[in-house]
Amino acid sequence: MKKLVALPLSVLAAVALTACGDDSSTSPENTTPSSGIEQPGSSDSINPGSSDGIDIPGSSALPTDASSSSMDPVGPGQTTSSGSTTTTVEFTTEAVVAPEINCTTAPAAAGVDVTCDGQYVGNIMDDSDPTPFNEAAITNLDFVGIQKIFAALQPTDKVVFVMRHAHRTSSTDASGVLTGLGYLQAQAVGAKIKSDEEIKYWHSEVPRTEQTCKAIAWGRGQTTISHIALADLNGGWFEKDHSIVEGYNASVPSSYEVISRWAYNEYGDLDITFDDGFYDLMERGTQFINEIVIGKIAPQSRISIAISHDQMLYPLAIFASNRQIDMRYHEDKSWLNFIAGIAVIIKPDNTSKVVLVKGLDSGFQ
Repeated sequence: MKKLVALPLSVLAAVALTACGDDSSTSPENTTPSSGIEQPGSSDSINPGSSDGIDIPGSSALPTDASSSSMDPVGPGQTTSSGSTTTTVEFTTEAVVAPEINCTTAPAAAGVDVTCDGQYVGNIMDDSDPTPFNEAAITNLDFVGIQKIFAALQPTDKVVFVMRHAHRTSSTDASGVLTGLGYLQAQAVGAKIKSDEEIKYWHSEVPRTEQTCKAIAWGRGQTTISHIALADLNGGWFEKDHSIVEGYNASVPSSYEVISRWAYNEYGDLDITFDDGFYDLMERGTQFINEIVIGKIAPQSRISIAISHDQMLYPLAIFASNRQIDMRYHEDKSWLNFIAGIAVIIKPDNTSKVVLVKGLDSGFQ
């Protein structure tokens, strides 16, 4: 059994943010979904019905009309050519140290079992698919292991991985931080992409996303990390009117049903749709790729990792699959796994390809 070194890890000071629906004890997000999945942090089960989508209305420079983006939608198998202007970005550079967690790992039938503070908390499974990444053959339905994309990059390629943070405590607002299992998940992902090349890290203004970046860097064996908080990653990118969305959330058992039905444009026999509260999925997703990923993040480094939240990355993954990925929470409670999302691969001629990416063994919960 392996005992981890316990060293301090600096984290962001708590930011006064509130997650969607988490400011009320009667909100849907404080109710365990009917699927019976347990709260994260309480067992090895992970609760997809526990939102970590941080919404800060007005915190990002959101246009009044997402259709103002002139770019064509991009997704797996699709490309767009987009010039980008490099802007000055001031990264914080600091030493990487192991987090202070009281956890041990032990070999399991698949992956490793994790015990923290004397209690079993979960398993970290390896991606068992040996198939190498073939960019030309990838389909909209495939979550590709991050290590495969990393290994297949050409020297002239750029890539931006935009992924959900690792496993967190049960709190869904800014006070929710990584668990010991979450730190070890992120470390395992970092170990898959070890290299001597610098990676720059981007995260939301919520501590658990910064913690995920630092734990990935720790797993890569980095001694320093360059990182920056970006408000565009806070979680509310697809919301056009937060107050309207909150009204929708109150009309159904779970806010996850709202975002799921909206993303898939599947409203069944409901009397209302949720379109007034959200931007158009394809237009807004295209805008994020072009303006944030290609325009802001990619110019700063050949390899970049951006860590955000599920309320943003769940619809972004559906966008990237052109609504083909079967991850319908409103039907079977499917949700995006931790450290999963999209990878944007950018070629020297500025064409780009968007691929679904997973850091753990599955892109789903």
